[in-house]
Amino acid sequence: MPSPFTPEMFERMDDSDDALFYASPRKVVHIDDGAIAAAGRAITEILPPHSVLLDLMSSWRSHFPAGFARHELIGLGLNAEEMADNPDLDTYVVHDLNANPQLPFADATFDGAVVTVSIQYMTRPLETFAEMARILKPGAPFLVLFSNRMFPTKAVRIWQSLRDGQRASLIRAYFEHAGGFDEPQFRDFSLQPGISDPLFAVWARRRMHH
Repeated sequence: MPSPFTPEMFERMDDSDDALFYASPRKVVHIDDGAIAAAGRAITEILPPHSVLLDLMSSWRSHFPAGFARHELIGLGLNAEEMADNPDLDTYVVHDLNANPQLPFADATFDGAVVTVSIQYMTRPLETFAEMARILKPGAPFLVLFSNRMFPTKAVRIWQSLRDGQRASLIRAYFEHAGGFDEPQFRDFSLQPGISDPLFAVWARRRMHH
């Protein structure tokens, strides 16, 4: 299936090195309390407990709900100081996946993975999603949580041009064109539509090998 994507779709206003942009810690919460609670609910419903999980594009907060039982949560992100400050992470890896989508993990390492309100900054999503399929165990979910908040200069062009429902379709297309995943699912987890920030989820499971 030919990819519908063109390089222009992933251009950004600020195409300078992401490592420079994220070099100074930005310890700001990008979504409000309602959306954070919704993210926790989505994580609880979709990610398996007592397992090894990856927080992709991690920062200083992962929004895992209090009491979520896990074996290990590994963060992968751009800023070591932010991730060192993240109380949810057991360990972390500094890695720029826009510069190098190849992820530094062995095949079938993780029981589940999440990327929270950062998908809009991914400039090589198909390569990154294909890598996610490689490092997830068969049947493991990859959960993409998104809202409508962003650093506009760093969000890719196609993301900025779409509305929330279309963004869900875009993420679904990432899964489908990357390959290796079952049919993606979408749900609106927003707790107080129109009052707090929206919080949407698109997820798919690593295909089971026949």
